[in-house]
Amino acid sequence: MRIPQRLVGTPDETTPQRPGGAATRNRLATWDTKHPWLWAIALAFGGTLLTAFGVGFTQTRQLDQPAATYTQAGFVALSALVGLLIMWRTRPTLAQYGFRRPRELDRTLWLLPLAVIPVILVATTGLRVTPAQALAYLALAVAVGTNEEIWFRGLQLAALRGLGERPAIIGGSALFGAMHLTNFFAGSPPLHLGLQFAFACLVGLVLAEIVAITGSLWIGIAWHLVYDLVAWSAVDTYAPTALAGLAVMTVVLAGYAVWLWRRLPAPARPA
Repeated sequence: MRIPQRLVGTPDETTPQRPGGAATRNRLATWDTKHPWLWAIALAFGGTLLTAFGVGFTQTRQLDQPAATYTQAGFVALSALVGLLIMWRTRPTLAQYGFRRPRELDRTLWLLPLAVIPVILVATTGLRVTPAQALAYLALAVAVGTNEEIWFRGLQLAALRGLGERPAIIGGSALFGAMHLTNFFAGSPPLHLGLQFAFACLVGLVLAEIVAITGSLWIGIAWHLVYDLVAWSAVDTYAPTALAGLAVMTVVLAGYAVWLWRRLPAPARPA
């Protein structure tokens, strides 16, 4: 299939011209396609394919933990490069996909609710990691944060944005949460799996809303880096206090998602 492409916010019959408005200044990429959901699902799997290969490779090689983490980071970094290549091959620029300085942070409460999430995680799980493994986790966190934002908040939202910004945000967050259900095969307890699914959906929702408001992927990349680094260094994520912390984080994200939803750019009206 040919990769469809169009840039939302350019003068056309569907986008009102409001000089100085957030939608005009941010101008986010949109693919012109008759099958946005097919593309969105394909991109969801595409963004996790090399990650899955990396997990399988490290398990079959029986590498020690730091070596396995660095190897996994290499596979995820390669996935991020593939995503960047797709962005480069389509018409919108990387800036229009979200690689630019964020704007209008005041409309996001200066990201304070998002910053609270890793603090709650540390407070309810504690940290236990060696310096060598922490460095390996840092490399993996950089790769994962960049990869997921490229594929899910960059490419996937561009594929769905032709349906409208709000439907794209909801659809993208649902697919992002669904991809995390693979933890079922890792033996996660049902309560943890359910909370993690709700948490992942809300993370996808909040980060997509932030992209729509600020026009930038950098916030999601930075937050993903910090959160994943803390989560992988946690002592016991299945303990009662950890599950309670996950529930609190989910509630905080839900409230933040509602706040951000009310501050999304107004839907475009036909001329």
